[in-house]
Amino acid sequence: MTEPETAVPVRRDGLAVASLVTGVLGFFGITAVLGVGFGIAALVRIHRTGERGRGLAVGGIAAGVVWAIALPVATVLVLAGLANGSNAPIAALQIHHCYNLASPGLDAVEVPCQGEYDGVVLDTFTMAGLQTPYPGDRAAADGVLRSCRSRLDGMYGGSGTDWIPPGLKLAAFAPDERAWTAGERIGTCGLQTGGGRISGPLFP
Repeated sequence: MTEPETAVPVRRDGLAVASLVTGVLGFFGITAVLGVGFGIAALVRIHRTGERGRGLAVGGIAAGVVWAIALPVATVLVLAGLANGSNAPIAALQIHHCYNLASPGLDAVEVPCQGEYDGVVLDTFTMAGLQTPYPGDRAAADGVLRSCRSRLDGMYGGSGTDWIPPGLKLAAFAPDERAWTAGERIGTCGLQTGGGRISGPLFP
């Protein structure tokens, strides 16, 4: 009696698997190129051998191409942002200069006041002498806020906050402990919106 033949399962092409993995991880740059290269090689070999994996190879090629396009675009956008703004600590900005907040690794990005921005510097002052110990985050912030209120009331002839334009609020910035230890003692006073952006210069 003849034994029935058992179908041999068709293998999955290894290059197709490699294409999908490297294509998906294309944000590393070189892996996007590898994903496309492995995918093309896998399709050629699958056509010859009949192995499985055509869908994986196509997916790897597609993912690699997407990353290959997205990475240069993202790089250009980042470089353009750096070219349009001067990165600096808030304490380094001059009076009536405008800024955006929350730049990675920095606390301000100076931007032109003709466009939209987060805030504008109104005053800067030395908080304490070099021998003064750091008062703590909360005490430093509260001290700068009190000084800003007093100084700006005198500068703009108001009482309390009645001189502040509608929709804006007082912003006060104090150095953190690391900056204080490095000798920075500058308090900064500014105006910001409660939410949203300021459009156009507030001062001539």
